Amino acid sequence: MNESGSKNLQAKNSRLNRGISYKKSWLIWGCAALFYCYQFMLRASPKVMAGDLMTAFQVDACTLGILTACYYNAYATLQVPAGSLMDYFKPRRVLTIAAIICSISTLLFSVADSVYVAAFGRTLMGIGSAMAFLSCLKLGTLWFPSHKLPLIVGLTVALGTVGGVSAGYPLAWLVDVYGWRHAMWLVAFIGFALAALGWMIVRDTPPQELEREVLKSHGDSEIHLPQMGLVTSIIEVIRKPQSWLIGAYGLLMYVPLSGFTDLWGIPYLLSAYQLDKQSAAIINDVVLIGLGLGSPLFSFLCNFLKAYKTTAFISALGALVFFSAILYIPGMPLWLLVICMFLAGLFLGGQFLAFAMTCALNPLSASATAGGVHNMICMLSGVIFMPLIGKLLDLVWQGGFENGVRSYTLSEYTFSLSSITVCLALACVVIFLIKEKYPRAEK
Repeated sequence: MNESGSKNLQAKNSRLNRGISYKKSWLIWGCAALFYCYQFMLRASPKVMAGDLMTAFQVDACTLGILTACYYNAYATLQVPAGSLMDYFKPRRVLTIAAIICSISTLLFSVADSVYVAAFGRTLMGIGSAMAFLSCLKLGTLWFPSHKLPLIVGLTVALGTVGGVSAGYPLAWLVDVYGWRHAMWLVAFIGFALAALGWMIVRDTPPQELEREVLKSHGDSEIHLPQMGLVTSIIEVIRKPQSWLIGAYGLLMYVPLSGFTDLWGIPYLLSAYQLDKQSAAIINDVVLIGLGLGSPLFSFLCNFLKAYKTTAFISALGALVFFSAILYIPGMPLWLLVICMFLAGLFLGGQFLAFAMTCALNPLSASATAGGVHNMICMLSGVIFMPLIGKLLDLVWQGGFENGVRSYTLSEYTFSLSSITVCLALACVVIFLIKEKYPRAEK
């Protein structure tokens, strides 16, 4: 009798779910995703002006890595408090303030007359950007049922890669035409427009019927779960060893993006294939194009396999294979290089399932905090590997100069960037230590 009643209730809930419209949900999420796209452009912008920045501030590769990593230092440090603030104060207010901070900091960076002022500007960029992905994640958990969360994460990353691509050829063109300072000045005003858009459109609470469906999708126990305090939500997440293992996987998988695509990829391509800056930027951005397609693709694959771990392992193994090809098969034809770059990005797209994994592990009321802890760990990849790769380059540097700035050979780049393949190999191992938490949706 209980089983029959349960099936009838499930069928009724399924019919109600089909009658709910998610149009407003998509619009609200889209505003937050546009901000994530914007901060992705800010984060990756130094890759097309590395030489200009080294010349403007008279710094070596290690110092440039430290300057670029200032963004990651602030971003990573603020992820946990940002997640708690997002849970407590809700996304609309936090997102709007964050976009304004990003715009002001970009203006400051564009007029910096010393590396210290530039570093302060990059730090403020990281502070504002710390809220971007978490706002998408929080709005995704508030406005969509739990089984849609992997898709939300995948689409968020897909849209974010548009920002990364914008920091490639389009920004490289602006830098070549107007100079890096004027280019960043123009970029700054996009943030002010996004702040206004977010305030006008984003809402923190869905209609009652949709809210009820969302809460049910997270389990009956979640419906009555009270709002956690800031400290309580942090403790709830960090006390679980699985949160740290999922974070370790995310960090190792993010190294190719922070260490290669966001900074050292274009200089490597310039050295390895003697390309001009705009061509190198286009090829470097192929990784982001693959990432943008791979993120939703791996979300669908995860839903098909009904397993996070298997999907995440496929992602790590594929990324390892194709990044190894990029680094260890020198002089390959450009068409083959482009294919390898695309496939490397495609397989990297599966790493973002880790956000859905950590949200599935923790209570709904602490979803942004859980995402913040995970994002903090991921962003440590930039804090560690941007300057580390630069330091490795300086350690094996053979004394080359070009226009008064240190230049590095292909062998020096290959040695330093091998840290990326080591991280991907470790990611393949770590995934076996993670417990499967894929939600078993009702039918």
